[in-house]
This record gives sequence, structure tokens and C-alpha cells, in this order.
Amino acid sequence: MIRFYEEELDKTVIRLRHITEMLQTLNPGSEHLKLKELEGVRAVTEATAPGKAPARKKSTRKRKPGPKGTWTNYIMKRLRQVQRPITYDDLIHDAMLNFNKPPEDLEKVRQAVMNSAFRLRKKQGKVLTYRKPGSKEKYIGLKKWFDADGNLLNEYKKKILD
Repeated sequence: MIRFYEEELDKTVIRLRHITEMLQTLNPGSEHLKLKELEGVRAVTEATAPGKAPARKKSTRKRKPGPKGTWTNYIMKRLRQVQRPITYDDLIHDAMLNFNKPPEDLEKVRQAVMNSAFRLRKKQGKVLTYRKPGSKEKYIGLKKWFDADGNLLNEYKKKILD
């Protein structure tokens, strides 16, 4: 709370100094507000100078360390195990079984798997998706299973049809 008011005071002092300078340049002979009372105010740092954002105090709150990439690693491992593209539904079902999740957690697991798959596809470029013509199901597969145009290789198309 104190930091907030100190920052507000610094901003106000800077603004008052700017206003008095402008008044003196526009009308040099006149007497305007003197900032003698404000001379004792702590010096303005570069971080609070106009045009720059004030430096923020680092949070002292501990962050939760949690596992990073559990689902990402699981998706990649599962794709390497089955050696064929699999549907998102199959991937989610397998994740529920492998992680011993209760049925109530299905929606959370689905969201986690979908978010990780999106990250793998869009940001990391490790997987691609494939949809069979006339089907609503999407398959996810490793990037090396696709050709340069993004089409699934025939070897893996046969594995889907089986």
C-alpha cells in the first residue's frame, strides 16, 4: 500500500515540475509555484521517469511447482508405443486408465489432453492431425508419419483402417 502512494507521489512531483518548467518557458519573468517543499521528496529513479513503467516488486509468494508437461510427455510416449495415429477419444480413454483417474475427472483429463495436443501441434510442431474423409473423428500422429504436404503416409493410413 505504501509503495502505491510513493509511486503516486513521484508521478505527481514529476508532473508538477513539468508544469512549472512549461510555465517558466512560456512566461519567463513571472513567479510561479516553487517546488521547495517538494525538494525533500525522495529522488525520482529512472524506472519512474515519464514514458517508462515503474519497476514492479517481485512477488514473494511461492509458486506451486507441479509437474510440467506430464500430458505432453504422455501423448508423445503413447504415440510411440502404438506406432499408429490414434483418435483423441482413444487417447483420453487411455489416459484415464493409465493415470487411474475416476470417471468424475473425465472432463479435466479431456481438457488437459486437448490443451497439450494443441501445444504439441501448434507451438512445438511435433504432431499433426488427420481426418478420414466422411468421418468426424480426428486422429493425432507424430509429424514423421506425414509427408511434406501434411498428408498421412499410406503405411499409417492402413493401420487406421484395421
